[in-house]
Amino acid sequence: NTVLMKKYILSSEDASKPELEKETEKVTEIAQSAAKETADVQNAPKDHNAPVVQSIISVNVDKVDTLMDLIGELVIAESMVTQNPDLADLPLENFKNASRQLHKITNDLQDLAMSIRLVPLKPTFQKMSRIVRDMSKKLDKNVQLKMVGDDTEVDKNIIDHISDPLMHLVRNSLDHGIESAEERKASGKPVVASVTLEAKNDGGEVVVAVTDDGKGLNKEKILKRARENNLLTKPESELTDKEIYSMIFLPGFSTNDNVTEFSGRGVGMDVVLKNIEAVNGRVSVDSMPGIGTRTTIRFPLTLSIIEGMSIRVGSAKYAVPITSIRESFKPQERDLIKDPDGNEMILYRGRCYPILRLHEIYHTESDTQDFTQGIMMMVENGDKMVCLFADELIGEHQVVVKPLPRYIKSIKGVAGCTLLGDGSISLILDISSLIEMSQQPTKKSK
Repeated sequence: NTVLMKKYILSSEDASKPELEKETEKVTEIAQSAAKETADVQNAPKDHNAPVVQSIISVNVDKVDTLMDLIGELVIAESMVTQNPDLADLPLENFKNASRQLHKITNDLQDLAMSIRLVPLKPTFQKMSRIVRDMSKKLDKNVQLKMVGDDTEVDKNIIDHISDPLMHLVRNSLDHGIESAEERKASGKPVVASVTLEAKNDGGEVVVAVTDDGKGLNKEKILKRARENNLLTKPESELTDKEIYSMIFLPGFSTNDNVTEFSGRGVGMDVVLKNIEAVNGRVSVDSMPGIGTRTTIRFPLTLSIIEGMSIRVGSAKYAVPITSIRESFKPQERDLIKDPDGNEMILYRGRCYPILRLHEIYHTESDTQDFTQGIMMMVENGDKMVCLFADELIGEHQVVVKPLPRYIKSIKGVAGCTLLGDGSISLILDISSLIEMSQQPTKKSK
């Protein structure tokens, strides 16, 4: 009302005072009439027999997947237009403004489509309640299931892949980890044991952890079974606790001497690892004797489009997931060292990290062999880190993940491929595989 009145006053500076007062009265009458109509609508009696408008509809998952695929193609098409090499260095200010607006709309559309695919973990967590209840009765153990962060949302396709791993981890906790009531009393623990399912968002990843307050993993028993099955790849003295605990995910590995309804066959934990790796996830185990065990699963929020950083090695380009990058830096000659086996290392901020030369791993030509002329990218997977050496850091962009053809799926260190704006193909690096390769530097991929 005030705005309308000011408008009339400003537009009537030359009008006489009586005319101005008449115009002001008209504006006031219109405003009062509109306010009365609004109040009448709000105070009108509600018709409870009126039909209810449905605000939710069911949509086939295949249609949502198709929508996400089309948006992925739209992201590629947008980058092909905005990063077209024919337009480089041209003074196209209007085009740049329009491309920025297109980029914003594309991002909003992508976020909306991704939110449609996201579903909460609560139904998946609740399925574990029945497993805990049934196993507690059969094993005669008093176990309480706790759920934290069950409202965390993840991609529908990822939900389908982690249901079985979670079930195996919960069963494993109750069968192997939780002690009997007598053992818990003797060790001064509460009679009622607890298994906790926890989920949270961490950057572009979702972290799901299964924690129990049982007896923990027996390192000696794991090492003994590994020796019996010839699973040790290096001397026992060089193995870290996490490397020993991770052996439980090997196929056919079991520490149970007797086959029971729930364990002893050596199947289950290897299924956990395969299903998690199928969605580009990773798993780690921490355990303390007498305190309990915590198994942590990390996987991307979605499988379709990720944020990536492009690097160049010669004429080849590679994409590194942003969530795996710790930092990038220019190395100094004085920081380069070699270990007793001749492997290249770099001393950075008081710690030594192994170096992987991408041009050696994938047998490509490099513009430079001198570390000081290239770029180092420190990447991490869990608590392990390695430095990738590349010629140039190109920049950050959205990466539409495309599956690899069958004949190159066996290449280590490659998780997929993507199409760049100039029409060239870029390989998406699998950081977990590259870090494994850094532990065995003599084995290069072909």
